[in-house]
Amino acid sequence: MRADVPINPIGRPGQTMKIRSKRTNPSALRAAALAAVVVGLGMGAAALAAQPGKAKYGVEFPPQWTAQGELVQPKDFRQWIFIGSPMTPHGLNDGKANFPEFHNVYVQPSAFKHYRKTGTWPEGTMMVKELQLVQPAQFPDGSRTEVSGRGYFPAGVAGLDIAVKDSSRFKESKNWGYFNYGHHAPPYLRAAAAAPVAACAGCHMANAHEDMVYIKFYKSILDPLPVKK
Repeated sequence: MRADVPINPIGRPGQTMKIRSKRTNPSALRAAALAAVVVGLGMGAAALAAQPGKAKYGVEFPPQWTAQGELVQPKDFRQWIFIGSPMTPHGLNDGKANFPEFHNVYVQPSAFKHYRKTGTWPEGTMMVKELQLVQPAQFPDGSRTEVSGRGYFPAGVAGLDIAVKDSSRFKESKNWGYFNYGHHAPPYLRAAAAAPVAACAGCHMANAHEDMVYIKFYKSILDPLPVKK
């Protein structure tokens, strides 16, 4: 379209200069929009590739590794899916239980969903086990009395262990590696090296119910909640 715009470029009164504005080309607009979308998709793919481990593992919150091959402690793991908290109290094992704490176990949401859908754990699954102490005993079996009755009740946290599934790194231990970030109150180690097979993986290899996991302790939460018809 045309527009006559009164301007005075050289200071002469009453002089008018006609300016022709260019007509918008719909095809050019469509081409520009398409180019923007393509560029945006390319940037998105580049951003995904820039996330270490994301493309390899296919899970959100993938394992992160240091240059020395240590597993970095995942951030905010307490916001992941909680799947169970087995414990073996000292009071029922002559004071010699190997795992006397509550073991609060968390997995990434996408690994949880994948297991529900397929019955298998995907590459990059991390099972985070935070140890939680038991309240001081009042009875020989290690129990105590609280408002709800006699039993075992959680106290402070005191340790962090992680199992990660990575078949390229841990073939000798059936695709899983095990990491200890310290058995003490937080803060835990920022990163940890894989434990020797004999230290942890060996027990899972010999006794675990399914894919190196003691699955029966978590099955009631891993399975969908039945809905009353």
